Amino acid sequence: MIVAEGDGDGGFRVLTRERDMVRLGRSALSRGALSRRAVRDGLEALLRMTTLARLKGAGRIDAVATSAVREAANGQEFLDQVRALTGLEVRALDGREEGELVFRAVRAAVDLGPRGTLLVDVGGGSTEWCVARAGELARVRSLPLGSLRCAGWLAGDPPSARSIEKLRRDIRSHLGGARPPARLGMMIATSGTAACCGDLADHFAGRGRALSTGGLRALDLRELGEVIARLRALTRREIAELPPVDRPRAESILAGAILLEELARRAGATSLHLSDRALREGMVLAALGAPAAGPRTAGSARRRQVLELAGRAPAMLDHGTQVARLAVRLFDLTAPLHNLGSREREWLENAALLHDVGYSIHFRRHHKHSQYLIASAPLDAFDAREIDILAHVARYHRGAPPRQRHASFAALEPWQQKVIRKLAALLRIGNALDRTHAARVVELHGALSGRRRMVIEVLSPWDVALELAAARHRSGLFEELFGRRIEFRAGLEPARHG
Repeated sequence: MIVAEGDGDGGFRVLTRERDMVRLGRSALSRGALSRRAVRDGLEALLRMTTLARLKGAGRIDAVATSAVREAANGQEFLDQVRALTGLEVRALDGREEGELVFRAVRAAVDLGPRGTLLVDVGGGSTEWCVARAGELARVRSLPLGSLRCAGWLAGDPPSARSIEKLRRDIRSHLGGARPPARLGMMIATSGTAACCGDLADHFAGRGRALSTGGLRALDLRELGEVIARLRALTRREIAELPPVDRPRAESILAGAILLEELARRAGATSLHLSDRALREGMVLAALGAPAAGPRTAGSARRRQVLELAGRAPAMLDHGTQVARLAVRLFDLTAPLHNLGSREREWLENAALLHDVGYSIHFRRHHKHSQYLIASAPLDAFDAREIDILAHVARYHRGAPPRQRHASFAALEPWQQKVIRKLAALLRIGNALDRTHAARVVELHGALSGRRRMVIEVLSPWDVALELAAARHRSGLFEELFGRRIEFRAGLEPARHG
């Protein structure tokens, strides 16, 4: 379940999420009908979720059923009981409808690019194989392959090598009609099985959960192979004890990982991109009337979402653009000091564009209002940890610098805190260099001077005395972090052309 609030522009803000794995497909896929226990657990879960949704103020509740109920002989009987108990009119989706909703959710958060995209949504009973060209959905094929269904084809605990090889053959026999794009640019996998495989790859490699880029996490096929090799040697009980795996998923994750690998091989992909956007988010977008087809008009999904949020304070847009330009220029000039890369550069630029959005609430304490708006905005093309960084960098563009006594800052991971301090130091100076909001600074040049000093030359055809004074005043955090005194000088007027 996802409870969301529309933002008026076709996007939404998530109020709460709820998850309960009742495994309807365990009986439906093996016996052809939902068992009494599955029906009971399903009804209890739906009753609890609808109650929670209404307590959150939901005025409309949409519900859908997928392959397990779709294929069960008593599926309609189950839906009739749902309606009697909860009042929900549950719609049983066919495979194409399911694929279209998943694609809608992913496209809203991810830039698909001009080349072909393959999106696979691995569920318990079916996999939706969706092919897109230039950001438009071209075809959907629903395959009778899912993590639970495939788990039923495995024998043994742990399964034997012969059983695993037979599962692979069975999967391949169902993939004959699944055609990938002619020019595959990217393969995206969604839903719980794919996310769990990514988490397991991180766990086995001894690293924290990988950060998403552009709304996606990367999973190399070699890493997926390592996940499969580690899982196939474990019993289901041992798999359930792995931190990324919950007990209900323990019985199906090995089969789901093998299925995911075979899907990638069929597509000719060497890596997968994992998206946490799937059916639920697609349903919300559909309910809010978001466009169902067509590529994004211009710019990346990340930049579009940032600019939409920045538009809440239209009077600050020009200033934000100038500050972003100056902050990024400072980032480039000081690269030998901060040792950050292109990912952090983008974070700085976006935080700068948003640093004054808090004016839309009130000019007093606007930096804290900016933090709140960014943290609660529907920036679904960003990883949650990226949003934390953007919100805190914007919050620290003025006022007190980052300190451990600030509760929200102290709650962040050490690497986030380190990045925020560095980016905030640059943003404070970039903001100061547009002190008059008149975009007077045309260019910056900089040079390291010895081991204790850095000189920034500020080029402008206008008087920038106020900007220089403000920059000197706001350079304290920079000097504290990097151990260099920074000097600002008014440079020569840049050459004119034409």
